[in-house]
Formats: sequence, structure tokens, C-alpha cells
Amino acid sequence: MDTRLSSLLTRDANLTRAEYRILSWLMEHPLRVGHITVRELAEATYVSTATIMRLAQKLGFSGFSEFIWHCKQLLSETPQWATRTNNVPELPALFNQFVANYQQTFQWVTEEKRHTFTQLLREKESFFLYGAGFSYLFAEYLTKKLQVLGKTAFISGPGDSRNIFLSNAARYQVFVAVSRSGETEQVLDKARIAQNIGMTVVAFTRASANSLAGMADLHFALYDEAVHYAAEAAGVTSFESNLVLLMDLLLLEATG
Repeated sequence: MDTRLSSLLTRDANLTRAEYRILSWLMEHPLRVGHITVRELAEATYVSTATIMRLAQKLGFSGFSEFIWHCKQLLSETPQWATRTNNVPELPALFNQFVANYQQTFQWVTEEKRHTFTQLLREKESFFLYGAGFSYLFAEYLTKKLQVLGKTAFISGPGDSRNIFLSNAARYQVFVAVSRSGETEQVLDKARIAQNIGMTVVAFTRASANSLAGMADLHFALYDEAVHYAAEAAGVTSFESNLVLLMDLLLLEATG
């Protein structure tokens, strides 16, 4: 990463995450500075052009042109590149185990499955997501990600009436279920309905054999070191971090 633009990070302490993302992108792509339009920069950083204009003004510039001119002036200095030090911090004992678990999960995420997910994301516009318990949190996370991508995405869980799903299911093309065990009855009930009305069923579950996996058109199996799914809430495992990493990588590959 080119650090010649790092002084911009200190000009205002109240930068938003989106504004930091814009500056980080410019630091990582110094050769594009001066050759990229405000619209192209907005597309590259997943923000609006208005966000870029607000950033420029927040940093003390009259607009995008002056902001970019200043960046070019900073980049005319001798390049300084951030380098890694040899002082590597000591990692927790479980770090390597978690990495091994990630690698095991991604052995099951085949190229064919990734391609199928990419096609769904590019061809379908409406997604109904469902999760129960802790799984609801991850279904909600994926819902928000899909909405950011401009998709119509609705999240539901056991707290919602069954009629909510029955009333809305026909409006959606893809049913995405997140269930660690793959045996939660409320999830299976919705998956059966989705199947019967012709929705594409996508499931994220643990890798062991389960009912939801057998119903899904596209199943993503995740490594889970827990001995039995009934004890899933009691301990911390790599399952949840596996799940978030898998979701993000699938989305990144599908939108890249």
C-alpha cells in the first residue's frame, strides 16, 4: 500500500467507514489517481458520487477536482510503501486449528457450487432468507449484503407468523436457509413450501448429513468441530466464522 496519501487520513477524525474505504482504495491504486472519474471511483468503492463529494469537502477541498489534484501532488513525492516487520505477534494456540477448519470447509465449496451461486446472484433479483436462533443473525447479515448489492431481500425467523412466509413466498425467486443443524423444524417447514412453489432453495448447514441439505438445490456444507448439534449454543467453534467467511467470498466472487 502506498503511504504517500496517508496524511489525508489525519485531516478529519470523523471519517465514516465508506470514506475510509475511498481513501484506502486510492492508496492501493496510486496509478489510477488523476485517471479515474468520480463515477468510476464510486463504482470501484461501492459508494455514491455524493459520498465522494462529501469526503472531499470534509477534507477541506472545494470538490473532487481539487481533492484529486492534491492527491497527485502528494504522489509526486518519493514513494513510500508500507512493509511488513519481522516482529510477528505470537498467535493463539487455536489459530492454526481454525485455519485448518477453514481449509476443510473450502474443500467442499466446489467450483461448480460457486458458479451456481454466482449465476443465481446475477440472474435472480428477489431473495427470501430464513434462520432460527443464532443462525438468524447470519441470515440477517447475508440479507443486508444482498440489499447493498441492490437485490430485493427479506429476512424472517421463528418469531414471525407462518402466514408471513405463505403470503410473501410467491414474490421471491430464491429461498436461502441458514441452519447449523439442518434439522430445525421451522426451517424445514419453510424449505418444503419454497420447494413446492418452485423457488430455488439454497442452504448453509454443518457438513454432517441433515434433512435440509437433502432438500436444497444448492447446499454449502461447513466444517463443524462440535460433537453434536444439540450442544451448538454452549461452545465456541469455527463454524460461525467459517460461515461469514464463506458468505463474503461467495459474494465477492459473484460480483467481482
